[in-house]
Amino acid sequence: MMSVIQHAWVSFVLSVAETLILYWLCSNFLHRNPRPVSQYTVGILIYFIFQWVTYWFNAPLFSMCVFYCAFTMLVSCIFFTDSLRTKVLVAYLFVVLNYACKLLSAVLVRFLHNEPLPSEPNFLIQSPLAQMTACVLFFFFTLLFILCRNMRKSNKDNLYNAISFLVPSVILFITIQIFHMRNSVSHFYLEISGILFCSSMFLFYLVDDYAIINEESQKNMIADKLLTMQSSYYQKVEDSQREITSLRHDLKKHLHSLVVFLKAGQYVDALTYIEQIYESANGMKVPLTGGNSMVNILVNNAQQQAASCSVPLTANIMVPPELPVENVDLCIILGNLLDNALEACCRMGKGADRFIHTEIRCQKAFLIISISNSYNGQLRMEGNRYESIKIGEQYCGIGLSNVSTVIHKYNGDMKISHNNDVFTVSVMLPLVRR
Repeated sequence: MMSVIQHAWVSFVLSVAETLILYWLCSNFLHRNPRPVSQYTVGILIYFIFQWVTYWFNAPLFSMCVFYCAFTMLVSCIFFTDSLRTKVLVAYLFVVLNYACKLLSAVLVRFLHNEPLPSEPNFLIQSPLAQMTACVLFFFFTLLFILCRNMRKSNKDNLYNAISFLVPSVILFITIQIFHMRNSVSHFYLEISGILFCSSMFLFYLVDDYAIINEESQKNMIADKLLTMQSSYYQKVEDSQREITSLRHDLKKHLHSLVVFLKAGQYVDALTYIEQIYESANGMKVPLTGGNSMVNILVNNAQQQAASCSVPLTANIMVPPELPVENVDLCIILGNLLDNALEACCRMGKGADRFIHTEIRCQKAFLIISISNSYNGQLRMEGNRYESIKIGEQYCGIGLSNVSTVIHKYNGDMKISHNNDVFTVSVMLPLVRR
């Protein structure tokens, strides 16, 4: 028998391990909402206390299933922004995998020590060795799921498919082999354990498939937005070309009028006439042309939005027509950064010194995107992460997170700097992908 101190220590270690695994699983399969870190920490701490109480009082394994589901569902619903369907699947994946590992570890440990298994699951109170084994198995399978998902994101489809089929097959094979070595009670536990593991794999596939569907849905939304901006851009190019053609057509008449004023000695009238021509020409909004068309479309769209808010936006762009970045990804990076810059300027009010400066260039083997904007000096940071200070938005703070995800996809880098007046984001993407 363990002493009280040993039992408390084992309960503490197991509770910490299981809580960290929940945090790890949710962080990899779900997206955090902008709740303060303090609230997030309190939620994790409450879950840890729940786990510690169940271990300390040796709560029956299966009688706590409802509480496991309830706590994991609460954590996923309160602190993450994904759809309810995805949250439910991730919560059930955690619970089912947890019980599968506990059952399998209990059977293995009792099998190795030649101990009889209880006839009812409620009496399956695990030994410290079985509990530790369960945590190791839990960690291993969680790591396996995360690695599988990263393989899929890295387009390693063959390896992903191989592991997806091999793991359930190996689990079933081991279950069947041990099934023939023990009595009928162990048959029951092994069958249940095998079913739970296979259910965990099935839930993982569902979660991953929903993630793929969400990614494709976001890409479609961005593609629709790009089509709208593209149509608007080419309409502006056409309007600008028409204005230039009209100006060229009238240029001969303007020059003739100036000659008449000057010959008559009406220099003041000539100067006034020149100023009128200048104002008319200066009012023409010529869209960016040349270089990369998608960059031009995104920057022109931002200039139009900035002009409607009376925010001057300057752009220095020197890029080739072709870039090794998908249009959707370029929209996520440049679109989000320009939107954030405009929102920061709009929060300053019209009387403030507002500006946005955009620089996009190719330097050596990298695409450099640097956006500087004025802001009111107010920042919201959670740890090392910048959060949006918008109020009432469902997806606050998601913009920079999406930008970071795309930059990571291209093995790029993002740096953020700021002082009391200017906020700058610099992105560096390699032009040659490995």
